[in-house]
Amino acid sequence: MHKNSLRAEIRARRSLYWDSRGRGEEQGERDALTAHFREALDVFGVTPSSSHPLAAFYPMEKEPDISGILACFDPVLLPVLAREDGTLLREPRWALHSRGDELTRPNPRFPAQSRAPIREAQALEAASVVLIAGLSVDEAGTRLGQGGGWYDRMLPLRAPGTHIFAIIHPEEVVAGPLPVEEHDEPVDAVITAEEWFLLAAGSPAHSLSSES
Repeated sequence: MHKNSLRAEIRARRSLYWDSRGRGEEQGERDALTAHFREALDVFGVTPSSSHPLAAFYPMEKEPDISGILACFDPVLLPVLAREDGTLLREPRWALHSRGDELTRPNPRFPAQSRAPIREAQALEAASVVLIAGLSVDEAGTRLGQGGGWYDRMLPLRAPGTHIFAIIHPEEVVAGPLPVEEHDEPVDAVITAEEWFLLAAGSPAHSLSSES
């Protein structure tokens, strides 16, 4: 199936999942995502710090709510996709967001972003781990994104050995294979509110959360 057709299908399922959640489930999901993320950090031996921060994202509606994760680390690298007037930046940028920095959303098509000073794309080189959004991940670590190509341009700039964690809803982990292109970078782990998986390109996913 073509990537755009898959995206449309997964977005429709995501909307159904979002609408079917019961009241009060949001906090439980946030707590579970935070716990699973911390487990993954421990397994990979990664500790984000001010000099080697977590690179993450601010979730949009219907994406997994990682606000609990963001609250655990300070500062955090957040993507900057748009100028203050809402126009799309031609090149990827980051902001080193600290607690107390204001968030703004100049373009409703994109996530909220920090008003901290904008940094060049190469700021990602300092990241200890990269936490990215997606629509689906298969057992080989292939990730299906939203289709904008932002991470395709950004991920090659991370330092060698810097791990990529994808965070999605539980039913979006699939056996696959998902469509893959030469520039696509596999993720090292996928985190959901139910469990997290250590992934290796070309091999089955292994659930570690159930073993810990």
